[in-house]
Amino acid sequence: MNDLLELALEAHGGLKRWSQLTTVKASLSITGKLWQLKAQPDALKDVVVEAQLKRQQLTTHFIRKSCRSVFTPHRVSIESESGVLSEVRQYPRSTFQGQRLETPWDNLHVAYFSSYALWNYLTIPFLYTYPGFVIAELTTWQEDGEQWRALNVHFPDYIATHTRE
Repeated sequence: MNDLLELALEAHGGLKRWSQLTTVKASLSITGKLWQLKAQPDALKDVVVEAQLKRQQLTTHFIRKSCRSVFTPHRVSIESESGVLSEVRQYPRSTFQGQRLETPWDNLHVAYFSSYALWNYLTIPFLYTYPGFVIAELTTWQEDGEQWRALNVHFPDYIATHTRE
């Protein structure tokens, strides 16, 4: 394992501790220009997310709407808190093809995009130890009297993400 990745893992509690965990839960309120641009300004206001840590799966509870979305890389759904399905999309990534920055999103677009992004954010740097990741340390540089180090990470196909690198 790369020593910079090991340093990051230890700074975040260590791989041994991570391996004992199965889920993480967080209360969030995510707003901003992107959501306004996508015609979904308050879609992620007052939500609770539950991320599975050993597989890419995230449930988002929309507190103000009394419903939840359930995400896996190849399926996203919206259902009641009791599990009654209202919307589902298989292979949701394909629905982003041909979109432009100003293309409005429906609820399933929001659920898919926010879910894979949040799952990735909540699992990094430990995610980089999962099978199929290719890690390489980049050249160090000096900035404001400090030495900076960075990793180049290539994501495997089975992980939904913004970009593969």
